[in-house]
Amino acid sequence: MAVKKHELVHDNRNQLDLTALVQYIQLMNEQPNYLPPPNELVKNCQDIVKCLARATGNEEQLWELLQSVEEFIVRIVNTVHSSIRHEIITAILDKFYSFISDPQSDACPATSVVLIVLDSSDHEATLSAARWLVQQGDNGPAGAGLRASLSCLYRWMYEWHGTPALGDWVLAYIKALEENERYDILIEVSVDNLSRLFLAMDAPIGLRQSVADVIFHVLASLRESTEALDRIAPHVGRVLVNLAADSGQWSRQLLQNVVDILTAMVDRLLEGLKGEAQDMFKDKYADVILCLERHMASRGCRFLQVPPWRARNVCLATVNTHAPMRKVGLLNLGNTCYMNSVMQALLVTRQFSTHVVLKMTAVPYWSKMGVLFAKMMHSITTKLNPDEFFKVVKPPFFTRDNQHDSSEFLGYLFELLQSYEHGSDRNFDYSRPAVLAGSSRMRAIAHAAAHASQSSSDNEHGDASPNRRSVSPRPGSSAAGSSSSGHKRSSPEHEALAPPKKRLRMNEAAFLRRDSFIDSMFGGVLLTRVECTECHSSSLSRDVFRDLQLAFPEKPEGWQHSVQNLLEYYCSKERLTGENQYECRDCGGLRDAERSVLIETTPKYLILVLKNFKFEPKLQVQTKLMHSMYHNHTVTLPTVRSQAEHAAYTLYAAVIHAGTTLDSGHYYTLAKDNDQWHMYNDDAVSAADEAQLNGLNRSSTPYILFYRRTDIEEGTAPSMEELPPKLQETVMAHNKHYVETVRKMRLTRP
Repeated sequence: MAVKKHELVHDNRNQLDLTALVQYIQLMNEQPNYLPPPNELVKNCQDIVKCLARATGNEEQLWELLQSVEEFIVRIVNTVHSSIRHEIITAILDKFYSFISDPQSDACPATSVVLIVLDSSDHEATLSAARWLVQQGDNGPAGAGLRASLSCLYRWMYEWHGTPALGDWVLAYIKALEENERYDILIEVSVDNLSRLFLAMDAPIGLRQSVADVIFHVLASLRESTEALDRIAPHVGRVLVNLAADSGQWSRQLLQNVVDILTAMVDRLLEGLKGEAQDMFKDKYADVILCLERHMASRGCRFLQVPPWRARNVCLATVNTHAPMRKVGLLNLGNTCYMNSVMQALLVTRQFSTHVVLKMTAVPYWSKMGVLFAKMMHSITTKLNPDEFFKVVKPPFFTRDNQHDSSEFLGYLFELLQSYEHGSDRNFDYSRPAVLAGSSRMRAIAHAAAHASQSSSDNEHGDASPNRRSVSPRPGSSAAGSSSSGHKRSSPEHEALAPPKKRLRMNEAAFLRRDSFIDSMFGGVLLTRVECTECHSSSLSRDVFRDLQLAFPEKPEGWQHSVQNLLEYYCSKERLTGENQYECRDCGGLRDAERSVLIETTPKYLILVLKNFKFEPKLQVQTKLMHSMYHNHTVTLPTVRSQAEHAAYTLYAAVIHAGTTLDSGHYYTLAKDNDQWHMYNDDAVSAADEAQLNGLNRSSTPYILFYRRTDIEEGTAPSMEELPPKLQETVMAHNKHYVETVRKMRLTRP
């Protein structure tokens, strides 16, 4: 068995009873010469893990059960054949991981008693088991399961003392994460739990050596983190005083290690500071420094040999330079407003556009976008021709001079960019078709376009020909790079009118990569739970997204919707009945069920697509709903508890669709840059006010909303001097050409 990639948990809440389990185990323990058949043993062990995970009570209350469980498991492992033993241990660890990797499960710390299947004296065996779980868990999107499981293990350490081997297991799990270079997870989760781990030393008598080793390993690994020092600074004086008050050998050893590690931490953080910054640091941590000075650091602590954790793929630091005041528009090259509007929004996504111009100048397609962005930042003209960029990034199945869906273009662009993030632009042949990581989806959409009865045609300002229809897929379909959960949830009346579509799903490994800058900016993780209403078994799955496509619930006429309400509706419980019944493995058939969604990993930049369109069969077009709508300037994502601090977002850009159908009309953008809003209407740019977003006429509806997480700094555009030399030359040549063109025009005037 192995930890499954998507269905991480499949269990039944009603079938297992703690009292019945105790009776069964005690009965089995009273018959030392009898063991059930191998397949029944595996099921028994999984049921034990399941029951322990849902148990309630403290160590004293659970003591009898835990003793019986240990005796039963040890007897099984020592009695059965080696091949069955491996299957049993694997099944136990598999089920164990399914609970600790579920951030909503609140698994009881007593579950850790099943780790007795691992020989705590064999450190290599324990580490091998931890490696196996990390390897399996790393298949999940963005390491979400790894993050949840490490957080759960830390919680158990400071809540539970009934499992002697728990500290050894946690340290092995940490080392396995280190081997896989998951420092981002280690730093984030460890800092979040550091204060409670540190306070565990406040009662040294009950502190096991293995738990102390974990605490010191984490402290030493975080010695370059100011945030880590911030978390423990309020408790340093209290812990040192309590350790010094106890004259026992164990407390003195703990005290020396704490002093050595914290002294090294303070010294390391002071190294890079000078002058006023150094004085400010000393003032801020004066109490900590004073406490440490009362003790003598040995500088010989073995934990200081541990390499410090350093996050990989740290996003480009915000450049603190002033952007030019001039705002540059983009010429419309024949209904290319759907691309112009998206590029203006991406430009003011400053961490993204800054990274493009400074770091991606030698990467296919990225380099072309970098040239466009650099010109938009530093052109002396107010109108740019984006043809050089658009001719290489326009989806091949998008027909020229036709209106297309801006959200589909954005999804295709993200997928194209991610597919070439680590390529070289040297001698790259742009005349060849792009090869996309998720090309199966693109082929499916292209196939649908090629076999449509008629191609889309429209007038940029809404004069659509009545005998033509658009061939581009509709909002809510799984376009490239869009949320894999985009099907949730259209109101029934709209679904009934929509033509049938086959749901397409991108391979997860191709969608989210740890080394992907696209996903580090826009990628998030959805946690979906489905519960059978018959037996109450549940399954948990994780999916990745780069946008959330929000449908409108059915409401009375005149009801005012809001973005926040649509987000909450998106994550609310949904009944699966009729043709949408859930196949329950416990029941062995199709059953009614409830599905709910939470955001487990929040993206830095949140993209929301409002599904404003419904299919009109008589006209064969997507007509606009035009609901009364309030577009919140701040929203909060419904998240799991661990992400609550990263759930708030602020609006900074919106792509507006003006028109009554998707096949016609016009796209433009309202965007905020350096605290100033502007309207980007192709090549015309004018000052705007954020209040305009909720004061638009009925046919002008925000379609794509761009939100920035509140802990992300907005930043400003890099100056001309900070651009790479080759890009500087390109921009200066462009400006020189513009000056010469204007001069020639003046000379030739009559």
